[in-house]
Amino acid sequence: MSTPTTPVYLNTAACGLIPGAVQESGMDLYKRFTTNSSLAAEHWRDVQRFEIKETIARFMGTTKENIALIPNFSHGINAIVQALNGNEKVLLYRKDFPSVYIPFVINNFNIVWIDDEDGFLISMEKIETLIREQKINLVAISHVQWQSGFKLDIKTLCSICRQNNVYTIIDATQSLGAVNIHLPEINPDVLIASNYKWMNAGFGSGILYMNAAFAQRYPAKISGMQSNTFRFNKEHFDFDGGIENYEPGSINMFGFCLVNTAIEEKNKTGIAVIDAQNTALTKTLLEKLSILPVQLIGPATMDNRCSILVLKEERGLHQHLANNTIITTGRNGLVRISMHYHNTVADIETLVTCIQDWAQATNL
Repeated sequence: MSTPTTPVYLNTAACGLIPGAVQESGMDLYKRFTTNSSLAAEHWRDVQRFEIKETIARFMGTTKENIALIPNFSHGINAIVQALNGNEKVLLYRKDFPSVYIPFVINNFNIVWIDDEDGFLISMEKIETLIREQKINLVAISHVQWQSGFKLDIKTLCSICRQNNVYTIIDATQSLGAVNIHLPEINPDVLIASNYKWMNAGFGSGILYMNAAFAQRYPAKISGMQSNTFRFNKEHFDFDGGIENYEPGSINMFGFCLVNTAIEEKNKTGIAVIDAQNTALTKTLLEKLSILPVQLIGPATMDNRCSILVLKEERGLHQHLANNTIITTGRNGLVRISMHYHNTVADIETLVTCIQDWAQATNL
C-alpha cells in the first residue's frame, strides 16, 4: 500500500484530537490576559466558571451543584479516598487503570480483587456475588477498560450496588465524550473523568460528579480559598464539606474554556449520533478483522464493546502500522485501535489494507 500523506489517527484512547474551534476558545481567553488580566480572571471566576459548570451538567443530565471542576481523574479520586473512613471494604478490578486502584492500595484499604474471565469479560454475576459474600462497601471501576476496550454495564452495576447499600465510583475517562452518559439513568454516587481523551479538550482538566448523599456521608477533606466553604463565625469556624471543596485553588481557566467549547461542538452533532457512528465503525472493523490473521482480545461481537479494539502484538504489527502513518497504541504486547467521531470508513479500509500487507510480508 502507499503511505498516507496525513496520519490516520486511531488513537483517541491515548489522547483525543483538539478541534480548531476548541483550541481557539482558550486562546481567546488568554488574549484578554494581555491587556487586563485581572478583569478577565475575575469575570471567568465569578461568571464563566458557573456557565461552564452548567454546560457540563446539562451534557451529563445533572445540575451544576453536583459538578466540580478538577485537574484530572487522579486528583479527584485521591481527594475522595481521603474523605472515606478508611475501613471500607473495596471491590477493585485487578487490571484496571492504575489510577483507579493505587489510592486504595497505598492507603491500606481492605481490598477484594475481581479478575476477568478471558482477558476481556468482567462478569456482572461475579461482581454481584462478591458484593454480597464479601460484604463490600464500595466499588471503584472504569466504565471502559483501557487495555481491552471492555465496556461495563454501569447502569446495572450501580443498581446492584444500591440494592446492597454499596457506593460506586466510576472512572469515565475512556467513555465520556464518546458514549451517551445520562447520570439520572445510571445513578452512580461518584463519576470522574479526565478530558484529554474522548472529550477532545486537552490536558489539565477533569470533571467530578458527586451526588448529594455521598457528599453528606463523606465530607471533603480538602478545601481552600476557591471553595468558599470555610468561614470564621464568632469564636469558631463553620465548614461546609460539599463538592465545592474539590475546587480548593485556582482552576485551569484555559482548559475549561476548551471543555466548554468541546461540549458545544459535540452537541451540534449530538452525543447519540457520535455514539452511533463510533459503534458503526467498530462493527465494520470487527467484521473485517474476523477474516484477517490477527488475534482479537475478546469475542468478535458488539457485546460489551465500545470503539476500542485491541489486538495481540505479533511480528511487529504496531511498528508496521506506525511506519505507514497509522497511529495506534502499542503497549504490553497489545495493539490498541480506537475510533472517534472524526474517523471514517476510509480510515478503516486503510487500516485493514495495512494489516493485510503486514500479514503478507510476515508470511501469515
